[in-house]
Amino acid sequence: MSLPAESAEPLDPAGAPPRRAVVLGSGGVLGFAWTIGALCALETEAAFDVRTVDLLVGTSAGSVTAALLSCGVSVDEIRRHHQGVPGPTDPPIAFDYSSGSGRALPPRPRLRPGSPRLFMDAVRHPRQTRAVVALAGVLPAGRGTLDPVRRLVSEVASDSGVGPGWPQQPRTWIAATDYRSGRRVLFGRDRIAPLADAVVASCAIPAWYPPAVIDGRPYIDGGAVSNASVDVVAGAGVDEVYVLAPMASVDIDRPRSPVSRIERTIRRAITRGILADVSSLRADGVRVVLVTPGPEDLAVIGANLMNPRRRTDVLETAMRTSAVRLRAQLATRAPRARRVSGQSPG
Repeated sequence: MSLPAESAEPLDPAGAPPRRAVVLGSGGVLGFAWTIGALCALETEAAFDVRTVDLLVGTSAGSVTAALLSCGVSVDEIRRHHQGVPGPTDPPIAFDYSSGSGRALPPRPRLRPGSPRLFMDAVRHPRQTRAVVALAGVLPAGRGTLDPVRRLVSEVASDSGVGPGWPQQPRTWIAATDYRSGRRVLFGRDRIAPLADAVVASCAIPAWYPPAVIDGRPYIDGGAVSNASVDVVAGAGVDEVYVLAPMASVDIDRPRSPVSRIERTIRRAITRGILADVSSLRADGVRVVLVTPGPEDLAVIGANLMNPRRRTDVLETAMRTSAVRLRAQLATRAPRARRVSGQSPG
């Protein structure tokens, strides 16, 4: 599977800096670790601070990262804390990455379907509901807890001055799935809630964690509708989009393990969807850089993205492999500035 070619785009004669978006996809505990490593590489290779972009979009594990960045925590500060070596001036982050999301396997879920209404709507209108969303309605509510994640985001938001409000710069959209309608909701764009509540909603994996209830309405993992929500960037007024998708793989391996082979099949499906969204953005003249795990990353990640024991190795591998992938993509074209209003892509 290869990346689609990108079309040329006119430059702003005034040399204004490009309006950028960073999209962070789902990926569980190890997806979070991989994303931090990839962000370290992105800041080095593309030479900009991720906190200065115009738009951050986060889904599930990506929502945690987006929330921390939107509250002013730097990529290096997150990395050092994740590695257990915070600097003397780093903000205090009270979170145990080894246990904060639970164990590598979920506790036994409840017995009843989580959202019978959602499933029945999918049966009545099969063309209007994605299969993954319909499956989420059948799966039981989980018994895991995301309270440590809620406390993490809540405390960082409070310390940064965001508090119970919503970060304003960069614009931050957190993707979740309405558990009654099966529709995607972008907190920060469609609705406003406390940042910590939105992140918990985005991370609520069916059958692993219970739905998150906000204003009386239940929400589950945003990845049920779209693994990375790349498509929502269309029309957002940005010139460049950097997509970091830990559950996709443009360059995939062929493992022997039956479990890993099933995992790779899921990856291929996710990758096809993300590539379609990337192609659509590029057709509109937006520059898109897509970074996904490659064979070396996949060997370190393994088949279980919720296994915290591999997180340090995953992060360190991603820093190196993502730098190579970014360098190759960025070297093929000169940096672009903002598109001139009224001009179409060349």
